[in-house]
Amino acid sequence: MSDPIRPYARFTVPPLSDDAMREFDTLPLDPYTGGSQRYRRFSQFRLWYEGDDWRTERLPHRPFIQSRQYNGVVGGVRREFEPIRFDPTPQVAAGARAAWLEQDRLYQINVHQVRVITSTDIKGIAVPEGPHRDGHDFVMNAIFSRHNITGGVSQLMPTGGGPCFFEDVLQPQEAIVMADDRMWHHATDILPAGPGPGHRDIMIVSFNAWERRRYGEEFERRLGALNHEPVPA
Repeated sequence: MSDPIRPYARFTVPPLSDDAMREFDTLPLDPYTGGSQRYRRFSQFRLWYEGDDWRTERLPHRPFIQSRQYNGVVGGVRREFEPIRFDPTPQVAAGARAAWLEQDRLYQINVHQVRVITSTDIKGIAVPEGPHRDGHDFVMNAIFSRHNITGGVSQLMPTGGGPCFFEDVLQPQEAIVMADDRMWHHATDILPAGPGPGHRDIMIVSFNAWERRRYGEEFERRLGALNHEPVPA
């Protein structure tokens, strides 16, 4: 990540516990993504470096909101998700190390646990908004399962589009973290590789310096004003 020409890193994340992996089977349906069929939980955390590693503290649960500037599909919508039911600190810490986050700063992070499914009747849309950036300092995508699928190719490209400078299939326990303000990212749709349904299980983590946090009543009020909509506290 310190290389200015390659502001991203591909790396290995610690495996999730068996109990955490089983949580993917229990994810509630995400009702906000239109034609795609995906399942999701979402939580937000405070992140800091202490002793010899990164630590997290879960923040009080709030809805997930993005600006329309970054998400033309559901930007401005208060999306209500159930919270994640395991501790993602080892995986988050691996992403923080790969991104070379400054150890003397406090960060706020969003963590999404997502399953995208596909079958002969269901199109496995990996990224409903298409190539995009999310307006964060860094974004990490970590893969934990690819079951009976093809596709799901991770792509990084110049802001505004253009030929990919990174394009590959991340395998389980692989992740990529990127400087979000310096590129667009995307993943191609998934298709079943054989009879029966398939799925791709991922964890998406966004990192923001605490002073630029995407969390809390003040952030939600500012975003509501930006979208010219009342956003309740």
